[in-house]
Amino acid sequence: MPQSIAVRRGDRVLQIELLGDAGDVVHARVDGRPVTLRVQATPDGRIAVQTTNGSILARAFEDQGETVVLTGLQQRRYAIQDARAAWLSGAAGSKARGGRIKASMPGRVVRVGCKPGDVVADGAVVAVLEAMKMENDVRATGGGVVKVVAVQAGDNVETGALLVELEAVP
Repeated sequence: MPQSIAVRRGDRVLQIELLGDAGDVVHARVDGRPVTLRVQATPDGRIAVQTTNGSILARAFEDQGETVVLTGLQQRRYAIQDARAAWLSGAAGSKARGGRIKASMPGRVVRVGCKPGDVVADGAVVAVLEAMKMENDVRATGGGVVKVVAVQAGDNVETGALLVELEAVP
């Protein structure tokens, strides 16, 4: 069964679905794009990652809840969460950004909690999605007037699908 994770670096969030592995080859989807990686440990403790775009050698370690990846002279910090934890914390984009509330992972719409014209408050549940056999509330941030409800109960949605669009309250 695929495993979904969200990787955050600054304001950017990548949705990664790990589809499976065969030895040192990992098959995944990154923001919906298929990716195949060959990952090997080197004798000096680094990780060698090879893709169709090239390869890198890296060291990785944990620091204050983030994963630090060192590649040559570059250091990058990433926060990695399973997709459900990211969704519930809002890091994976399930909250409104620019008035558009989108699905942060594939799932089935269980319930829609608003209709066009409704005024929703900051934190109001606008939909409930079932993903990974769990029901997850999708909440608005900032509030507003519901302009569009793009889904209905029973719909299956993919990552990034528009669920609800809000207009700012004048």
